Amino acid sequence: MRSTLFAGSLFVLMVVLASVMQQRNGQRTVRLDHIVWEENHPRLIAQDSVNKLLTLALRDSLNTFKSGLNLRNIEAILNQNDWIAQAQSYTLIDGGLGVQITTKLPIVRIKGDRNYYLDAAGNPFPLSPYQSVSVPFFYGNPTAEQVKSLISVVQNIAQDPFMKDHIVSYDWTPSGLAMEPRTHEYAIVLGDEKQLRQKLTKYKVFYAKMRDSVLMDSYKKINLSFHGQVVCSK
Repeated sequence: MRSTLFAGSLFVLMVVLASVMQQRNGQRTVRLDHIVWEENHPRLIAQDSVNKLLTLALRDSLNTFKSGLNLRNIEAILNQNDWIAQAQSYTLIDGGLGVQITTKLPIVRIKGDRNYYLDAAGNPFPLSPYQSVSVPFFYGNPTAEQVKSLISVVQNIAQDPFMKDHIVSYDWTPSGLAMEPRTHEYAIVLGDEKQLRQKLTKYKVFYAKMRDSVLMDSYKKINLSFHGQVVCSK
């Protein structure tokens, strides 16, 4: 009988303690200093700006305590930012608010009537006043179809160590997509993105043979759009 009463009293005490701890934990104020940035992504937005967005999100919650946080609302507000691809928020035992920030990753910069970045899906987003990202340029105002071709070529070029370092910009010519090398004045005409690997292989073989030739500086265009040929023009 005594053991039963003791066990019952112990259970009640544990419930009371748990309730008190939960209440105290729920009334702990939230700090906005737990921000984790995704590695290998540029810091396109300043941490102070993230703090301001978090403050706005907390203002929309029921209160500024953990028990009243609406994490989905916080994430939704952060994800509306032009430079944030994904935000994941969580609460910490010590009363802090943890946020994992993944910024958008540009792969090419458009320089036309407007200046902006494109990501790997071809989605545009503005340049960042906080950090500039070193990516190839595209000069002009690409159409939706041209953007698809451009993104496909840029992604393939990025997987080729030589070509990634070799190519600095793109534009659209009457003959199709063209690329500009880092160290020469000629344009490399691809045409479309079909058989891109074969075209790049043709160019690398050509370049390995001709790179030390005085003729290289006289070329204005190297056309890879012809099947099995590299056509050079002065």
